[in-house]
Amino acid sequence: MITPTNPTKIIPVQKEHRIDFLDVLRGIAILFIFMANILTFSGYFSFPLEDRFTGTTFAFDGTFDFIMHTLVDGKFYTVFSLLFGIGCAMQFYKLDVSNKPFAPFFRRRMFWLLVIGLIHLCLFWLGDILTLYALLGFVLIGFVNFSDRKLIVFGSILILFPIANWLFVYVTKLNYADFFFELSSAYYEQRGFATEVWNGKIYPDFKQFQSNEILLDYFKYNIGNTFGRIGAILDEGRVFKVLGIFLLGLWAGRKLLKEDVLNDTKFLKKVTIWGFVIGLPISTFRTYVVFFGSQEPLWDFIKTVSYALGTVPLAIAIASGLALLYRKKPKLLNAFAPVGKMALSNYLFQTFFGVSFFYGIGLGYAGKFGFSIIMAIAIGVFLLQIVLSKLWLKHFKFGPVEWIWRQLTYGKVLKILKT
Repeated sequence: MITPTNPTKIIPVQKEHRIDFLDVLRGIAILFIFMANILTFSGYFSFPLEDRFTGTTFAFDGTFDFIMHTLVDGKFYTVFSLLFGIGCAMQFYKLDVSNKPFAPFFRRRMFWLLVIGLIHLCLFWLGDILTLYALLGFVLIGFVNFSDRKLIVFGSILILFPIANWLFVYVTKLNYADFFFELSSAYYEQRGFATEVWNGKIYPDFKQFQSNEILLDYFKYNIGNTFGRIGAILDEGRVFKVLGIFLLGLWAGRKLLKEDVLNDTKFLKKVTIWGFVIGLPISTFRTYVVFFGSQEPLWDFIKTVSYALGTVPLAIAIASGLALLYRKKPKLLNAFAPVGKMALSNYLFQTFFGVSFFYGIGLGYAGKFGFSIIMAIAIGVFLLQIVLSKLWLKHFKFGPVEWIWRQLTYGKVLKILKT
């Protein structure tokens, strides 16, 4: 339980108030988010097979890809979104027991996360999630006093709402996401950047973007990619489902604080079993549709439905299963904790590596490796992050970006060195 440490001022969460498993889970999520993102960084989707180095593709790559897509795609950003909601619940409780207003504090926190996210999105990485988290964080403030039942009901509706969003667009033909895709394409054309035609529409040529060797053009490209990112988020209804997962996270945070749910093995086992029973078959079916289905509207609708029904149950099952494993074998998972304690810094470091290693402005290895080698690279980078995070936290209280974010949020200089 979190107890007030000072009745007069707001301070960062202290070490004794952290729940160790949440840092572990956050670290695991950072690994698998990178394993999903590195496929885009690496040019796996945008470069032809003939560009790959000889000997870097294997017969089992396709099977490995199928398994990873089923178990990873969407699952660990869902876990990370749950953790965001849990973190919000813990911050709300910490301030509430100290009789301090939550909304002003959380707005400052989200404002500075938004600034960090916009810099990351507009200049460095079109796959940024921080901007969306920050914007929805402002909305989340309005839900912190909802009852548990309302959080579950509204969260579930929002998670399923992308199905309604798809039907609305299909029936009305008002695809509002296309506006941003067209903005992205128009920006590319106006700047003289390469485009390509797919299904009769003009799209930015991502291969040319990744191959570009001019640093200034790299930043210019990313401004155009920002419009495409907004379009993709709207097209898949991610705004609704992320907010829905945040609400489930708020509910889960209350369970952690008030009912010590991490020690309720009966509840965790039930969640794990039912999550896998529901989520795994549906997620496997979705992967089959993604890999072998056509581009017809019916198949697209099936993908949307199966994503909405399967992703969250499987993600929750994975999280609760890891909680059970952590109870029995904490040392097995504790290596992930340092990465989780400085998750924001490590998330941004992964962008730095992805761009520096794969893009033309760096080493230019985009499109050169097969699936299994790309996964091995991701694991290698993460192992490095474990070592660096452990060394950093041996001497410092916070990760470097976390330290900057906290100082901006609390409006004061915070000591970073451990005494």
